[in-house]
Amino acid sequence: MDPRKLAGPLKVAMLINSLGEKASQAVLGTLSVSEQEKIKRLMPQVDAIPVEVVDKVAREFIEQARGVETESNLKKEGKGSGSRPLAGTSGQRASGRLGIAQFMDPDQLAQILQEEHPQTLALILSYLDSDVAGEVLARLPTDHRADIAVRIAKLGKVNPWILDEIEAYLASSDKQRIPAPPQAVGGLSQLADIIKNLDDDIADTIMEHIESNDDDLAEGISQMLFVFNDIVMVDDKGMQQVLRNVETQDLAMALKAAADETQEKIFKNMSSRATAMLTEEIDSMGPVRMTDVTQAQQKITQVVQEMEKKGELIIQGRGGEEFIG
Repeated sequence: MDPRKLAGPLKVAMLINSLGEKASQAVLGTLSVSEQEKIKRLMPQVDAIPVEVVDKVAREFIEQARGVETESNLKKEGKGSGSRPLAGTSGQRASGRLGIAQFMDPDQLAQILQEEHPQTLALILSYLDSDVAGEVLARLPTDHRADIAVRIAKLGKVNPWILDEIEAYLASSDKQRIPAPPQAVGGLSQLADIIKNLDDDIADTIMEHIESNDDDLAEGISQMLFVFNDIVMVDDKGMQQVLRNVETQDLAMALKAAADETQEKIFKNMSSRATAMLTEEIDSMGPVRMTDVTQAQQKITQVVQEMEKKGELIIQGRGGEEFIG
């Protein structure tokens, strides 16, 4: 179970459930009445969630809290927030490394890196924000892009001295070595974020290459490229087509842990009668296992992806593409 696919309210319920009674009451006291009711309704589902998933959600919360504190400190020091954050401040990226690359112009960075080994390129792109990494990848030689993409997905731990060497190269000056343990970079999630920021033609070429060489990797990336809550990006006409192609029971199960925005998108494209029936189906289910919810959500996202390939719907915001009404 991937914690990144869980809805925000469910994550809050998991955290509150793991706190002591006094601490949990204090947290609930900061929420509105409607938010408290939503959390209480989700509590029965929390007991079915594996301990390791709860632990990952707790770690995610701690990392985000530290990030907010760091941003606050920077503002107090007068550094402002108008510039791009350092690479490594979100997702899996390690904090503060290869920051110089983050501030370089994508054209300039791509030109500097043209002759570098694909493994080095994959490492550098993994430390950039996904939108910047996508811009740089799109400017690299066509015959190297897919290879670099695969290497990003398969990156593991990296020795700090390698990062030091790259920083020194990019800055054309010596950098002081900072002792630190190997850090995890890359992975399916980060590659998916990068691909989302590519033009459709480039993204399709990369995915076709991966599909022809590694089915499991391609399937993993596809699941990351479109998660259930991304359904809000589907155009309304396409959404109505999707609803005709999914089972009501799967839809009800999927919505048990869906974001409010996702539920609103789906209900907006249903008749009042169908909405009432679906709401009744959801309420009648009672507590459900998170694994069943995830499985139902994946069924629906597969339907969406297949329909997009056939041109039966539009997913807005892919590769920065703009749409007009």
